[in-house]
Amino acid sequence: MSRKEFEVVTFEGFVDRYMHTRPAAFGFQARPVQVYPLSLAEARIKPPTPLFKAEYSFLLLFRAGGGRQQVDNETLNLAANDVLFIREGHLNAINSITPGTEGYYLHLPSAVLPRIFTDRALLHRLTFYPRHAVSAADMDWLCQCCALLTHQAGGPAGYAEDIQVALLQAMVMKIAAASPTTLCQPDRPSEITMRFKELVYEHVSTNREVAFYASALAVSENYLSRCVRQLTRKSPKEHLNELVILRSKVLLQDRTKDIAQVAVELNFPDPSYFGRLFKQVTGQTPTHYRTALLHGLSG
Repeated sequence: MSRKEFEVVTFEGFVDRYMHTRPAAFGFQARPVQVYPLSLAEARIKPPTPLFKAEYSFLLLFRAGGGRQQVDNETLNLAANDVLFIREGHLNAINSITPGTEGYYLHLPSAVLPRIFTDRALLHRLTFYPRHAVSAADMDWLCQCCALLTHQAGGPAGYAEDIQVALLQAMVMKIAAASPTTLCQPDRPSEITMRFKELVYEHVSTNREVAFYASALAVSENYLSRCVRQLTRKSPKEHLNELVILRSKVLLQDRTKDIAQVAVELNFPDPSYFGRLFKQVTGQTPTHYRTALLHGLSG
């Protein structure tokens, strides 16, 4: 199987595909860390977008408004004072944008992430618990940092990027401090669930047996199931099935591949089994999904 399963969307590619016109604001920020007002989204993006896999990470801060965003196999309802982090390589789609949405979008290329997240464990936790609600006061503080980041992006070179990284480090610590223990001091079920989701994202295309993940985590299948259900209200098998079907949806956007090819690329034993699972998870067949997607009717 080819390891390049999905087309990866660049930041420029997202602007070209999903924004009606290119805002003039995109012309002035040539540095790696880029900051834009979220008000551009309502004016320029027409949701829903198809699922896509970004080659960059980004952070959304909602001072007002919100919307619905799909991140991997979860659909998140976003509101004022929410923070959303989406890491490079993960599947996401914009389902809706609430009128009057304001805040900031922060573009974070992969090369900068290790400098921002000196605590690698925190990066992993934020990856798999992407949405966090903060207080209005904390959101004001975060938005003030964004204003400083914007000013720094347009300023002279020299230490500009180092200053941006330092501000982003402070923002990440603020988000962690304002968030539940799943970010700052996770208990064992939270840690097991986070590690399970990380392993699933890495291996779901080739291994969908719960026993494989329990063995990798050195726990029993029953204990893994209890941890995952406690935190997500879904079984490990449900997570595995939902994520592989999400990945198949991205592949189905490529009409040069027939449904049997998609099934083979995702290591299904036969196309009919893939079709049955797809319908079980989505309520429609792969053929109907592809037809609806072509006509812009798929949610």
